[in-house]
This record gives sequence, structure tokens and C-alpha cells, in this order.
Amino acid sequence: MDAKLIDFRNRMGDIQAAVKRRERVTVTSHGRPWAVVIAWEDYKPETPKASEFAAAGMWADRDDLVNPTEYITRLRVRRTFA
Repeated sequence: MDAKLIDFRNRMGDIQAAVKRRERVTVTSHGRPWAVVIAWEDYKPETPKASEFAAAGMWADRDDLVNPTEYITRLRVRRTFA
């Protein structure tokens, strides 16, 4: 279903009915797509991959970080001072 932005106010019942029927409602503003309304059950949030972060891989060449679990375990070892 396509709906204009003004239809949110005037035809909200129709938009809700369409979403209940699992239709995607494309909302347009000045003839251009502005938003898409879908049922919550159909929503799948996109989780970014670790490789998409700028900091990912910045320590990839370090030999002591081959096994991250072992590295963190070594960091958490209780230190004693003499």
C-alpha cells in the first residue's frame, strides 16, 4: 500500500488495517518515498558486522591477541606487589 504523509492523520485506520494484513505501507512525501511501515513481527534489525567498524582489525597484526580469551585471562591475573 502507498500512502501520502498527510494520510497518516486522515487514514490511520486504513494504514493500521494494511499493517495487520502484513502489508508494507510506503509513505511518500512530495512524491518521493519517505518511510516504510511494517508489522513488528516482520521487523529484523540489522546488526553491523564487526568488520564494518573502523576499530576492527586495528590490532590484527599483534601476536599476543591471537586468542582473545587467553589475552583477557592474562590481564585479569591478580598481581602481587613485593
